[in-house]
Amino acid sequence: MVIVQNNQPAAVIINVDAYQEMLDEINDLCVEAVAAERLAGFDQASVICHDDMRTRFARKD
Repeated sequence: MVIVQNNQPAAVIINVDAYQEMLDEINDLCVEAVAAERLAGFDQASVICHDDMRTRFARKD
């Protein structure tokens, strides 16, 4: 439902579930945009294998 003020749309009333779905979609799109941005600047030369990563960050207790 659109609320009108001075013949101009001023507000929208929607179901809570629809609102939550919209928020979830916006969040998903933001995550996708960040991922695309990171992939665009990805340098293949900076990649290390999983075993090397585990060794680098292994606890030294």
